[in-house]
Amino acid sequence: MKNIRFFSVMIISSVLASKLAHAQTFSPTLNALISFEVQNDTVTDSDDTDAEVNTATTTIEPYVILSLTERLALEGGFVLEQVQDPDAGDDTFFDNEGAYVEQLKATYTSENWGIFAGKYNPTFGTAWDLAPGIYGADFAEDYELTERIGFGGSYNIGSEQVGSHTITGNTFFLDTSGLSESTITQRGQTKENDGGPSNTEDFSSFSVTLDSEAIAGVEGLNTHVGFYSQSDGDADVGLGNETGYALGANYTLAISDDVEANALGECVVIQDSAGGNDDVNYLTTSLGLTVYDNWNFAVSRTSRDTDVVGDADEDGEEDPNLDDYIFQFSAGYTFDNGFSVDIGYRGSQESDVDTDIVGALVAYTYEF
Repeated sequence: MKNIRFFSVMIISSVLASKLAHAQTFSPTLNALISFEVQNDTVTDSDDTDAEVNTATTTIEPYVILSLTERLALEGGFVLEQVQDPDAGDDTFFDNEGAYVEQLKATYTSENWGIFAGKYNPTFGTAWDLAPGIYGADFAEDYELTERIGFGGSYNIGSEQVGSHTITGNTFFLDTSGLSESTITQRGQTKENDGGPSNTEDFSSFSVTLDSEAIAGVEGLNTHVGFYSQSDGDADVGLGNETGYALGANYTLAISDDVEANALGECVVIQDSAGGNDDVNYLTTSLGLTVYDNWNFAVSRTSRDTDVVGDADEDGEEDPNLDDYIFQFSAGYTFDNGFSVDIGYRGSQESDVDTDIVGALVAYTYEF
């Protein structure tokens, strides 16, 4: 049923695209942005000795836009990355790399509104994208919504005095079509009987977000407010909906002609995580500096506090809190040819296990 609904959405979008493309005198154009990243992480110390490994990975993310008219486009986002976790205690050197389709959608954009349909990433939260540094987004990626099938729309209002405000609504379910599989290294196709949030046969899951820029006319001041509700999967028994709330802000300030600072803060609350009784609270704060357009410095911290219902310690005493955190700082340089090199440190505590990592990242973005 999910495959039928997915391909129905895509067929309708393609038919609409074809009709509009022939109705207007417009030469289709193809644009793409391709990001390349090679990262090496070395666990220098950990309470879990199996975690003391070296990991080298690559991530390639092409995003392609085929503009059929001035307003209508077909968009595709593809990813090549490590899709299977290595065995405990094993060093890896570009192992388990697989490619898959993360987004494949049709979009129609007017002057102040837009609609979209297909496989895409519904809006919710921003720290997973905006937190600076090599490891700044690691915990925030927990609540990023990706690879859903659905549709939605956005509407923008604003002025120089009050800023620009975009409200976006999405309704979706988890992709279980053939597009959920990967090639080269197979990660396995998502199945309905896997369960999990939004793994349903209907559009009962949704998110609503409000993104604002230049609040009250203050350039560089941006905010994000978000809410989502993800229905329990069809295969889940005795579970309920997972709900999420997001509130964030970031501010960019030119300290001098050569130094620019960006501060970010985001709080996200996930209630009934995975349809259970646990609540998870995230708080991300960061500060980034750009110096002479080439140098960048970033420090960030994310806490992830979990209210574990029914948890108990070794003595049988109830201990409902699991407090995890990541602290990172990094520095990097972007060359005039577009290549960038960053080095960083990550200290974390996850499930009472302390781990220290040092890493390096080489990146390049090509566009046409």
